[in-house]
Amino acid sequence: MSASPNIHDTLWQLAFHIKVQCKRAVQEFGVKLGGMHVRALLLIQAQPQQCTANHLCAVSGRDKAQITRIVKDLEDQQLIERRPNPNDGRSQILLLTTDGRALLKKIRSAEQEVEAQYVQGLSPQEREAFIAIGQKMLGNLKPAATRRQ
Repeated sequence: MSASPNIHDTLWQLAFHIKVQCKRAVQEFGVKLGGMHVRALLLIQAQPQQCTANHLCAVSGRDKAQITRIVKDLEDQQLIERRPNPNDGRSQILLLTTDGRALLKKIRSAEQEVEAQYVQGLSPQEREAFIAIGQKMLGNLKPAATRRQ
């Protein structure tokens, strides 16, 4: 007799399937990127004209050395470009290139395909409840000092 599914296993399987589909989309685009590279592209897209390496460190929780390597990799693959920060001469703004935007579009499409599969049969209320519960769980994982802010 097998054990009943639990929250951890269910979340792990969902995350795994999403990761596999995103990886497939990235490979079809012809570039070699890890999950954090894709996350960095998404974060850059979310902050057009304002995203810096320090911002990526702050929102991703990754250290400066790792972000520096990721930014260099993305720039080497011509998925992002750096421009001087008009508000701070010590930093640079990170922007998506045309190829970077095209790659993210392909990744989003792959994500939407997978999402359509795993939300099939769920009501809008069930989807909203899942998101609310997931956000609450994520909040529980943040350090206590961060939660108080």
